Amino acid sequence: MDFFAHQEQARKRTSRLVVFYGLAVAGIIAALYFALAIVLMVANDDPEQIVSLWQPEMLGVVCLSVLSVVLVGSWIKTMQLAKGGSVVAESLGGRLLSPATHDADERRLLNVVEEMALAAGIAVPQVYLLDEERGINAFAAGFTPRDAAIGVTRGGLEQLSRDELQGVIAHEFSHIVNGDMRLNIRLMGILFGILLLTVIGRVLLRLAFSGGRRSRSSKRDGIEYLFGAAGLALFIVGYIGVFFANLIKSAISRQREFLSDAAAVQYTRNPSGIHGALMRIGGLSLGARVSNPHADEASHLFFGQVGHVGFMASLFATHPPLKERIQRLDPAFNPDVVRLAGSVPVARAARTAGVSSFAGDHAGGANMGAATQAIGGIPAALLDLAHDAAGARSVIYGLLRSAEAPFQPQQMQAVADGDPESAALLNVWGHRIASLPRALRIPLATLAVPALRTMQPAQYQTFRRLVKALTEADQQIDLFEFAISHMILRHVESAFARIDKAPVRYHRLEDVQGACSTVLAGMAAWGMPNLTTACYQAGMEVLGTVDATPVASVTLADIAAALNMLAAAAPPIKRRFINACMACILADGSVEVEQGELLRAVADAIDVPMPPMAAAA
Repeated sequence: MDFFAHQEQARKRTSRLVVFYGLAVAGIIAALYFALAIVLMVANDDPEQIVSLWQPEMLGVVCLSVLSVVLVGSWIKTMQLAKGGSVVAESLGGRLLSPATHDADERRLLNVVEEMALAAGIAVPQVYLLDEERGINAFAAGFTPRDAAIGVTRGGLEQLSRDELQGVIAHEFSHIVNGDMRLNIRLMGILFGILLLTVIGRVLLRLAFSGGRRSRSSKRDGIEYLFGAAGLALFIVGYIGVFFANLIKSAISRQREFLSDAAAVQYTRNPSGIHGALMRIGGLSLGARVSNPHADEASHLFFGQVGHVGFMASLFATHPPLKERIQRLDPAFNPDVVRLAGSVPVARAARTAGVSSFAGDHAGGANMGAATQAIGGIPAALLDLAHDAAGARSVIYGLLRSAEAPFQPQQMQAVADGDPESAALLNVWGHRIASLPRALRIPLATLAVPALRTMQPAQYQTFRRLVKALTEADQQIDLFEFAISHMILRHVESAFARIDKAPVRYHRLEDVQGACSTVLAGMAAWGMPNLTTACYQAGMEVLGTVDATPVASVTLADIAAALNMLAAAAPPIKRRFINACMACILADGSVEVEQGELLRAVADAIDVPMPPMAAAA
């Protein structure tokens, strides 16, 4: 699946959503205005006074009131969701899984998510378990991959085999990688803004009825009558808005589910995984049901339809019919002949297969195979260390510790003074971390991110200070240290401070051509020295620019400045730039470890996933 094409589609959908949203609000204003005008005409007791249906002043008041309620309500809800997927997961009753959990089923889920994150070239998201939900379902929520959260129901965890769970998680990762989540969050905010009208209407109705019991004066009766009429009008009109908003949500969501099903097959190279999961949902009495009261507003986030879909409810279904999804994956599927598999229990051995090794029976595909191989190459003791908060810090310290003996005592003393708990672990495991092959260092650091995000704010400030001290101890920053610093900034710091996405400032390639040239020159130089010019030219050709020779020398400081500029480029420019980086790297027929580390820093800095071939390499 093309990340940048999906970003473009998401923007088009957002523009379309804004248009439909405007039409829905305009319809609400018109309906409310006419309702109030009719109320005033009916309430008029003076036969000599004619109340006109056209009331410009009242129309202005209605417009201002409705717009204020809807926009303020949407803004408040969006601000509540601004912390990312964790807010949505917790509102749905999710429990954050500890990266160090020893529960077999929970460990299996975390392993699958970690494996998928490495394959997709993004940070490992937080994982939540919906303990009270017995249906088979899952969701992905957040604004960006940095604040993403994956949620899985207890029914999904216990009733799906590892391959089936992998297919479901791959489906949700498609939503993360392709940028669907941002639109989903916006939809939740918009729906809340319109629903707020019904809430206000309900409050006015309650005031009118309760007031009528306290007083019987004619003056109060008139006021209460107006309160009741206005409340009823708001209640009805608000649900008209919700009706159309749900239609918009359903229309946008359905097609994306087909795309994400296809993406899951691409990720795993195992159609039977997601196919089997859909079959189990179809054969289970609860299906994909989610009983949490907030499930309806988040229905478009889930893997399957969260509620019962009857004849009328199908109009608002956020997902295509289950049988149609299965037939898209398996054209030979005949629901009249094939029995759906939900009633067939999954043996615990099948559920937990691959818990230790991370390897499913059909984990194929270049990226998935590479992710499995990378994780399999890391000693189990170091994986366990990376899943613990103090252990994860010691992993990063150990990876950043200089290989040159003169600098090590100073670095170890800094860690011992600032973080004694991690220093003790580093003394035990430091030699194992130092002996890890260079190609496995970035994967190990990536797997440590979820545990690092569990630090207390004060611990994080100490951790960041120590990372800086270790990096600068030898008065130079190498590629790995450069990549780690970007990973920490983008994926760990987002748990402690909001990191806004850089606004788009550059829409033409010419505006950032110098920045592209700088990064490509550095990437070519860290490949095969004797092929530097050829690699550079291969990248520049993808950009459509003729530039015979790269600049003589490029420092990491130059690259950092260039990446800050490219982070503000429009997605089509980022697409061409990433493709140019891949052409530069592959011009010599291989991907050097150093090039992979630089490309990881590039992808993190400009907020895009690692290219598939690079993630696999």
